Amino acid sequence: MPSLLEQNESIFTPKIAAKLKAASDKASRDFRSDVVTVPTEGMMEAILNATFNDDIYDPEGDPSVKALEAKIMELTGKEAALWTMSGTQGNQICLRTHLTQPPHTVLLDHRAHIQCWESGALPVFSQASVTTVHPKNGVFLTLEDVKANMIADGNIHFPPTRVVALENTLSGTILPLQEAKRISDFVRSFPVPEDCKPVAMHLDAARVFDGVAGEGVELKEYAACFDSLSICLAKGLGAPMGSVIAGTKPFIERAKWYRKMFGGGTRQPGMMAAAALAALENAVPKLPGVHAMTKRVAFELDKLGYKFALPVQTNMIVLDLEVVGIPGSAFVEYCAQSNLATFSNGRLVFHHQVTEEVSQTLVSALGRLMKDKNDGVKLSDEELQSGCS
Repeated sequence: MPSLLEQNESIFTPKIAAKLKAASDKASRDFRSDVVTVPTEGMMEAILNATFNDDIYDPEGDPSVKALEAKIMELTGKEAALWTMSGTQGNQICLRTHLTQPPHTVLLDHRAHIQCWESGALPVFSQASVTTVHPKNGVFLTLEDVKANMIADGNIHFPPTRVVALENTLSGTILPLQEAKRISDFVRSFPVPEDCKPVAMHLDAARVFDGVAGEGVELKEYAACFDSLSICLAKGLGAPMGSVIAGTKPFIERAKWYRKMFGGGTRQPGMMAAAALAALENAVPKLPGVHAMTKRVAFELDKLGYKFALPVQTNMIVLDLEVVGIPGSAFVEYCAQSNLATFSNGRLVFHHQVTEEVSQTLVSALGRLMKDKNDGVKLSDEELQSGCS
């Protein structure tokens, strides 16, 4: 039997191990997004142990990719799954697979990633119109919001709703399981012409593991509300890249055509798939701890006088800087003085590589900012570009 020292011995040279640690330390101070995490040693080992089949030429596929897809199928209860290169690609493949021929409309939250952060892909790839809905409760779409905005067939002035696309989480807030069920039951029974497919339910599931962990429900039960899901493996989970879409076998078989069409055919994706599977197994158990840290920091910021644009439910704090009179550029500047990376919109995203020590550094930096603002110190008020996903 190997000794304890041998069991814990790193396979990496001191130089490489130091490089990984430096990257992890940098990520621990970055609150711009949960996509900023870097591979752990376990992920790097998974890459070295991955398979190297060609995703296009080898008919049997790649074993590492198949293992990742099988895990997503097991967790979601879906019949089939397909690795894609990004969350945007996964969403757009799903929507294009659901949609056949215009006129057609996708109903979604006005803040949806599909609408706001995917470079206008939906009308380009799917020739689809959108119905953007503002949730009346200010947080998540309800059945009543959806009912009021569905477009039925029959009026040639308006393209009918063919997909309802929801998102969980959205800016860190949860779309509750019971509301997803109510919407799903209504949408799946919505009347359509005999020659049309039923209206489809799609979930932008980029952070669905945060959503179900935060609500305390089962992913399989949540996924049952939807005909397709696009699960990002880089957000929150820490994979270097990639997403997996899930649905029925016929849906995924059709989706493979669009993945190829959208530039998603890859040569040796096993390395990234192996890293993603290792990330999945490493990060999901840590999500409750990440959420608890986020809420502790929110409690401290509340005591300092900060206001929140949205409730803090998972791994994000969205501050309303305007209401407390703090310019976004000053927010970035004070954080940068403590070697912390942030966007100017007041969103703070926590992840498994943020430490308690760094979280307190953040509180201290924002405490200094609030004190200076209250003391009448002139704050920077430059216009900054802030892109977040």
